[in-house]
This record gives sequence, structure tokens and C-alpha cells, in this order.
Amino acid sequence: MAVLMLSVAACTDKPKQTEGEPVPVFIEMTNQDTTEVLNLVKQYLGYLTDGRTDEALGMIKVLDGDSIKEVPEDLLKKQRNSIQMLHPIRYEIESYIFHFENDCEVKYKGILFDKADDDPTPNTVSYMIKPVRLNHTWYLTLADSQDVNTINSDIEN
Repeated sequence: MAVLMLSVAACTDKPKQTEGEPVPVFIEMTNQDTTEVLNLVKQYLGYLTDGRTDEALGMIKVLDGDSIKEVPEDLLKKQRNSIQMLHPIRYEIESYIFHFENDCEVKYKGILFDKADDDPTPNTVSYMIKPVRLNHTWYLTLADSQDVNTINSDIEN
């Protein structure tokens, strides 16, 4: 269900919207959207856990303005090398935030090795992925796909 926000400029001092200006559209997120996105992320993480790196990376796209594109080959190579170099034993979703169809984030972590609960040794690496819905289809995009040179990861305890 789409909720359209229009401003009515009748007898106000606000400037009228001129022809050709975009009208902001806000999409209501539903439980179905949440389920669909989380299922995509779980499939992606499952591929990574199973060592099916190419299938996992095949699910990742970049947002280029108002269109979804394949990840550029040089960035895809960096992503593949990062995954294969660290090679976590499993992945888990840490958190997610869904605001609008183009403003969602899923933070997940790769667990590098098992450890005791009281062991202070860092054993995870965190990643961020940005689900985006375009033309009624959800895609997993890089966390900062406005700048395709950004890879968002950092070592955590």
C-alpha cells in the first residue's frame, strides 16, 4: 500500500511546487517486506557459510541513482578476496532497520572461530548490507552503494 504525501498550497505563503519537481512518495513497510528481506539475507548468508561465494556475491547489486546494477568487477573482486581471506565459519544477522524501501540496513557478523563466553579475544567481523526495493522487487545492495568504492567492515569483539 503506497501512501502519497502531497502538499497543498492554498492560501499559504509556501511556494507552490513547480512542474517537473519530484513529489515525495513514502511506502509503508509491511511484515511481508520484513520477511522477504530477511529471507534474502538468510539465503545470502547461507551461501557464504556454505562456501558458495560466487552465488552469494551474485545476489549483491549496487544502487546507481534510480536503477539497480551489477557490482563492478573490481569491487566484486575486493568483496570476494575479503570473504575468502577471512573465511568466517558462520554468519549471523545482528540487527536490522527498515524505514522506507530505499532506507533499510541489515548488520551481520562473520564469526571467525568459536570461543568460550569469557574469552576476550575478538572473533567477529561486522558487515552492513542495504536492502532496496525497486519496482516491487527487493535487492541486496552494498552498504554505501552511492559510492561503490566503500566497503563497510570492521573488526569487533
